[in-house]
Amino acid sequence: MELKEVRRQSDDRFINVLQNIRLGRCSENNQETLRETARNHLNKNGIIATRLCTHKEDVDKINQYHLEKLQSVSKTFTSTDTDPVYRHQLNALCPVPDKLQIRIGAQVMLAKNLDIQRGLVNGARGVVTGFEKGNEGLPVVKFMCGVEEIIRPSRWTFKSGGAYLTRKQIPLKLAWAISIHKSQGMTLDCVEISLSKVFEPGQAYVALSRAKSLEGLRVLDFDKSYVRANPEVLRFYHQLELTRSMLQSAIEDFI
Repeated sequence: MELKEVRRQSDDRFINVLQNIRLGRCSENNQETLRETARNHLNKNGIIATRLCTHKEDVDKINQYHLEKLQSVSKTFTSTDTDPVYRHQLNALCPVPDKLQIRIGAQVMLAKNLDIQRGLVNGARGVVTGFEKGNEGLPVVKFMCGVEEIIRPSRWTFKSGGAYLTRKQIPLKLAWAISIHKSQGMTLDCVEISLSKVFEPGQAYVALSRAKSLEGLRVLDFDKSYVRANPEVLRFYHQLELTRSMLQSAIEDFI
């Protein structure tokens, strides 16, 4: 089954660029379109662009550096897990960590769909503006869509080795930077990307296609040599197209 309708982007020009890159193709026009995004200014209402990185180590360094630069008091939220024994497994499976350290002014990203109609979706960008009064002291976040919301804990459940693992945690993550791998499934309002270190076929496509629009994307160093597709994937799509054509012909002959 092949899904044909693009839901993340609405700009036909951007969709065409991404569809070509998904298949490992990048024309001079497409390259120029992406290079032009390096001049985009993405900061808005105190929210800055998230940097997508190829390596987790770079993500951790960037986030920790910027978090420590803030002068506000730090607050840590600890997850409630099925069993502490599975902490490392849950850290690998879950989009949020077992310990979330944030401060007022921290750049954050929503890690779960809370209210699609109001723009509170997985990947929505925001900044911490305060903490709710009370014992829990839940974070208050102002999002790019204009909504200011108290963020309450959410639950994730995963199946691993025949067992079900559960984590309950604040659905936020630091968002000065995230890894391309962890960004999968997200729609990002404003994202900055460096692709010079991509090391897997399709990795450039995954990174670029997180952006909701060309206006919300800044690619620092695009070159079409970074665009690669896995040959097995291309063969699969080719075979799928042949099968579709044969079925269509059979239906037309039958009619």
